[in-house]
Formats: sequence, C-alpha cells, structure tokens
Amino acid sequence: MKRSLSVGVVVLLVAASAAAGWWFGRGIRSPAQIAAEAEPPEPSLITVTVERTELSANVVTRADVGYDDPAILSLGGSLGGVSGNLVVTAAPGRGDELAEGEAAIEITGRPVFLMEGQIPVFRDMRPGAVGPDVMQLEAALIRLGFFNGEADQVWDGDTEAAVEAWYQARGYQANGISEQEQTSLRTARNRVKSADDSLRAARKSLSDAEQGPTETQLRQARAAVADAQANWNNIETTVAAADAAARRALTDAERALDELEAGPTDKQLRQARAAAADAEENLRKTESRAAAEDAAAARAVLDAERARETAARSYATAESNWRSAQMGVHPQGGNIPTPAQLESLRLAVDAASMSLEEAEKAITDARDALEERPGQAESDMRTARNRLLDAQDALNELLEPPNLESRLEQARQAEADARAALARRPVLAATERRTARNRLLDAQDALNELLRPPDLAALQRQADDAETELATARNDLAKLEADYGIWIPAGEVIFLKRTPVRVDALTAELGSRVSGGFMTVTGSDLAVRGSVLVRDVSLVREGGEARIEDPSLTDPIPGAIRLLENRPGTRNVAGDRHYMEITAVEDIPDDLVGKNVRIVIPVGGTEGEVWAVPAAALSATADGAVRIEIAQDDGSTRFVEVNPGLAAQGLVEITPLNGEIQEGDQVVVGVASGE
Repeated sequence: MKRSLSVGVVVLLVAASAAAGWWFGRGIRSPAQIAAEAEPPEPSLITVTVERTELSANVVTRADVGYDDPAILSLGGSLGGVSGNLVVTAAPGRGDELAEGEAAIEITGRPVFLMEGQIPVFRDMRPGAVGPDVMQLEAALIRLGFFNGEADQVWDGDTEAAVEAWYQARGYQANGISEQEQTSLRTARNRVKSADDSLRAARKSLSDAEQGPTETQLRQARAAVADAQANWNNIETTVAAADAAARRALTDAERALDELEAGPTDKQLRQARAAAADAEENLRKTESRAAAEDAAAARAVLDAERARETAARSYATAESNWRSAQMGVHPQGGNIPTPAQLESLRLAVDAASMSLEEAEKAITDARDALEERPGQAESDMRTARNRLLDAQDALNELLEPPNLESRLEQARQAEADARAALARRPVLAATERRTARNRLLDAQDALNELLRPPDLAALQRQADDAETELATARNDLAKLEADYGIWIPAGEVIFLKRTPVRVDALTAELGSRVSGGFMTVTGSDLAVRGSVLVRDVSLVREGGEARIEDPSLTDPIPGAIRLLENRPGTRNVAGDRHYMEITAVEDIPDDLVGKNVRIVIPVGGTEGEVWAVPAAALSATADGAVRIEIAQDDGSTRFVEVNPGLAAQGLVEITPLNGEIQEGDQVVVGVASGE
C-alpha cells in the first residue's frame, strides 16, 4: 500500500511545491531572476533538517449520528375485510421499540405485523400457497413459538393453526373464509346434496323397476284412472249448471233493467201507500201506548208507596208486641206470655220485617221503571217514526224516483257483466274439460307405465351418471375446503431485514387516513451516516477503522466502517461522494443523536521511524527520478536520489537510492535573495 500511495503523493507534492513557491516568491528568486537584476544580492539557501519520525495518514469527513437501518413502512396490499377509508385506530409512540411478531400499527381495526425476513410481501398468503415467502413466515412463527413443525414452502393445516394462534395471542381475529368463499362452499355442498339425492332416486327407480309394480301401486293407479274418468263424466254436469246460472243471471239483469225503464206499477203504488198508512197508524198507536204505560208506571209507584206504609205500620205493631212480651206482659190480655207465645211474637216481627223490605224494594223497582219509561218510550217512538219515514220514502221514490239515471246505469252495467260472464262460459268450459281430460290421460299414462316392461339399461345409465356426478361434486368440494381457510392479506404483514426496530417518525397518526408510507423505523442500534469524496474512496474500505470526534467528547469513540457504497451519488449524497455507514465499538452518548460529527479514518502509516522531509524538498529529474538536495558545511550541495513513500502531516517518507542520509543533514527547500 505504501508504494501505491507514493505515486499519488508525488502528484500532491508537485501541487504543494507550487503553492510553497508562491508563498516564498516574495523573497525567493530563481537563478535567472537573480541574474536579471541590475545589482543581484548574494543568494542564500533555505534548508530544513531531515527527520527520523513515524508517519500516519487520515481521511477526514463529516457524518450524522442516528439509528441504523432506516425504513419507511407502507402497506404491501389490502387488509382483511377492510374496504373504503383506511383510518389509524391504534399506533405506537415515537421512540417505542417494536419486536418481531408485534403490530406496528392498527388500521381500521386490522393489525399490520412486523416479521423478520429478506423477502418483501408480494402477495396474499393463502392455504395451498407454495413458495419461499411461506417458508419465511413459518420460520418467523417458529422463532415466536407458534409453529411446532419444520418450516417448508407449503401453506398447510399446521401453518393455519400457527397463524390463528399468533393473531389470537396479539388480540386479533385471523382472517378466515370470505363471504364469496362461503357462497362457493355453500354452492358446492348443495351440489353434493343434490347429486346424492339424484343417485338415491336413480337407484330406487332401478330397484323398483327390477322388482316390478306392487299390487298396491296397481290398485292405486287403477283407482286414479277411475277417479279421473268419474271427474270427466261429471264435468259436463258442472259445465251445464254453470252455463244455466250465467243465463239466469243475464235474465235477472235484463228484467231489473226493464222494470226501471217501465216505471212503477199500480200494484207497487198501492202497496207503498198501504205501507205508509200502516206506519202512520203504528206511530199513533205507539204514542197512545207510551202515554198509557207512563200513567201505569206512575200508579205503580203510588201503589208501592202505600204498600210500604202499610208494611211499616205492621212492622211497628209487631215490634211493640214483642217488646211488651219480653217485659212479661202479653199484648192481648196482659198475662205473662208463655214461651210458645214469645216465639210466635218474635216470628211475627221477622215476617213484618221481610214484608217491609219487600215493600221498599217494590218502591225502588217502580221508581226505576218510571225513570226508564222516557228512554224506552223515546226508543219506541223513534222506531215507529223511522218506519213511517221509510214507508214515505219508498212511496216518494215510486212517485218521483231519485237518481233514476244512476240506477239505470247500474242496471245496464249489471246486464253487461252478466252478458260478459255468459260469453266467457265457453272458454271456461273448455278449460275445465281440458283439465279433466289431462287428469284422465295422466292417470292412464301412470297405469300404462306400471304395466309396461321397464328399460333397465336406461335406468342403470341414469344411476351410473348420478354416481359420477356425485364423485365429481365431492372432489370439487374437497378441493374448495382444502383451498379455503385461515390466510394473511398482503397488507397485514411487513418483513424487515432485522428486528427489533425503533419508531423514528409516525406520518399517519391516530385517527388520520393512511396514504402511502405511515411510519419510519430504524434499528435499535445507533449508526453514523456520512460520505467520502470520490478521490478518497480508494483509501477507505469496509471493515476499516474510524474515529468519531466531537467537542463534547473527552476522547474519540472508536468505530468501524460497516457499509461503503461502490457507486457515487447513491442514498441522496452528492454525485462526487460515496455513501458510508460507521458503527461505534463503544456506546454513543444520547447527546450525539441527531448531531453532525467529525470522522477520522486512518488510511496508512509507517512501521516505525523513517526518514522524512517536507514535500518542497523533492524535485524531479528529466528521466523521472526523484531527488533531494543536501547542503554541505562548506556551502556546497549534493544530490541524493530517493524513493518517496507515505505523505502525511506535511512530510514525505523517503528512502535513499543513490547516496547517504545522516541525522542532522540539511535538505534544501528553496533559495532566499540577499538583502
């Protein structure tokens, strides 16, 4: 490496020498310039001492401190059972750590899980799926403790069970059979049932044909033919009766129309006048009867009141006699009453009391009847008046019939309806006859079918076809049941190269809608991201040492170059720089997170002390050799051909090729004019 560096150093030395010449140009003159001056001063050499020292070279750049492996998370597809707006329903906080198998975010109630793997999600993973993505998922489920088998590339029942347990452990329901899939399964199961029913029916038909009709079937078939024949025989009677009824209805309608158009007869007028006279006489009699009944009710009240007074006096007498007897004096004769007399007097009191109660009840009934009389009389009078009014209306209608045109129109419509019904009768009769005939033919065909020898070969073919259809339907159902089950939509899992990760930024907060990336995550370890110039990239290698320096640090933090992009301009760096990542060997203080720090990358050094001179001391000859000029004590100089090596710290390593170098030698770096 030293030899490769030396070539580059020579080029750098030429530029450095030119700069140094300019710097010393104010006091340094070339021999041609000195000779050109009118009074040239005595020239003097500018020299420096050749050193024995240890050299080292560095590449210095700047870098930002942050967490490693930044990644923007976005949905890889749709979510299970979610349509329409995608709204964040649960989200972590900035700085939270997300482990493998955890939900990074919840969108419209569905989780978006993080898993570790190299293959990004590119499809929904369903039962029967085969591929490396399935194997990657199973490997992750093994790490999480949900999959007990060996990871392969086939989504089978063990995969479904592990996925379902994983979702349940995280508080979510795994995605199962969709409505469309349920419809397909239901259709397939119905097809199996229909095919099974058809096979059973075909086998029964074949079995029945082989055995022939039973006596019961023949008897029932002949009975059905007889019933159909009887129905056919009776249909003519029914049709004739219906036709006669239709003709009678037309006759009645025509008669009613004729009567309306001819007007009332003398007989109808006499009957109407007699009815009005009867109603008027009935009203008069009702009024007389009501008056008589009112008077009778009033007299009944007076009679009941007189009867009560009589009963009250009888009760008072009986009560007085009983008290006298109780005091030892019989009311008749003044003697001491005997026990029998006492009992007789007591019974007389009871009888008088009952008579009084009956008299009081009779008064109440008579008064109630008297009070009800006005209502009853009014009802009777109203009935009689209504009867009279109806009779008068009927008479007036005959004399001056109201709404005659309306009644005529109704009668004409009734006649038209009757004619239409009569006109429809032939069609209805034909339909009834056809129905009866078809019934008879069907019964005869059924009987003939029983009597006809069966086509066993055709029935066997039907049974075979039904059996084939059942097998096909069962196979199709089994395939659907194998294909449908627990599955993972592409949007519900994100594979990252490493976990756990840290939430660096949340672009879709709680309650917001998701569109594109929703979260930026980084690794849990800190990393330093920077770049190096294209001209220095050959000096830097992945795995090489680096130092992180900052004024806030007491000592530099040692690190290593983890990544060096082989193309310039990648990862948003300038076109003349190569992206680079550095990891620290020691912990980086939290105060440095987010800061821009100085990076020092050692790119070479000498093994021990070497001869070193300033770059200005080197000069090139016409044949391409490099030499230095050493000043002698007597004022003369001598040239020593050297091989330049590592350039660092303003010095260049030299190795003598022709001549000797001793410690303390003065090497010429320029010429100063005299004063």
